[in-house]
Amino acid sequence: MKTISIITPSYNQGQFLEDCIHSVINQNYANLEYIIIDGGSTDNSLEIIKKYQTNLTYWVSEPDHGQAEAINKGLRHATGEIVAWLNSDDFYLPHALEHVAQAYQATPTAPFYFGNGLRVDQHGQPKRPHFPKTVIFNQEALLFGLNYILQPATFIRRESLEKVGYLDTNLHYGLDTDLWLRLSTLGEPATIESQLAVSREYSSTKTALGSFNRIEELRQIAENHSGKAITPGIICYFLDTLYQLTQEQPDLFPSSYRRDILRFWGDTSLQFEKFGAAPDGFPLSPHEKNSFLHRLKRIGWVRLRDFIKGYGFANICKPC
Repeated sequence: MKTISIITPSYNQGQFLEDCIHSVINQNYANLEYIIIDGGSTDNSLEIIKKYQTNLTYWVSEPDHGQAEAINKGLRHATGEIVAWLNSDDFYLPHALEHVAQAYQATPTAPFYFGNGLRVDQHGQPKRPHFPKTVIFNQEALLFGLNYILQPATFIRRESLEKVGYLDTNLHYGLDTDLWLRLSTLGEPATIESQLAVSREYSSTKTALGSFNRIEELRQIAENHSGKAITPGIICYFLDTLYQLTQEQPDLFPSSYRRDILRFWGDTSLQFEKFGAAPDGFPLSPHEKNSFLHRLKRIGWVRLRDFIKGYGFANICKPC
């Protein structure tokens, strides 16, 4: 079995860190390197790390310049043929690393491997599976639409990472999106149908707090890779943020105005079909692209745009 190196970047995440550590060491994967890069936490994180230090290949706690630098620091200490990072508020599901090793054995030249997973709330209560159906990769859907790849369920072939370079330390919100796009220029990634990891969603994540700074960073990433100043996906991310803010200020923005945002949002999401994705951002299978049933669903989406109100396209993408 190939060596898998997992890096956990963490800063004052003691309330989640132990669950994250357990999920890695309880994989019982023989050839595992586990590295924790702590940013100088002042909560109980160091106590937890020291409790499990015999299970760690390397750990350090010191100030850094952000998440990307912390992950890169861990990646440079890693020696595995397969590398990944698992944020301290996320966790792996049982047998995840075994599924990844099998995928690597079946497709040893893929630049990266990604699977399905679950989205949960702050307390670990399930919300929904990430991929609604089959796990599919489509580069155009990723570039012009939404980031549908679940980061904690993604693993990278080290050789490919070294070819494209490590994470861009100038990025704060879309560092994973940028890396997936760079890696996908090397070839088709391998998909894994199994549920590999769990992503927590709660009000103090970077995605939730990023607002328009996040949108502009994602726009710049899309422009760098596509040459287009704006894409349908970025417009949907913008409208999601705009809608949430107008909901918080009903005295300034009446319900009719918010309905107009939803209408524009729904119309924009229909443009994803040009790039092989459904209105929710997830890639379509070849059968779905040509099926009569998909056409009916597409028409239904136009009539049921209010579905967006309770879902939000930005929930698809939890950047790091």
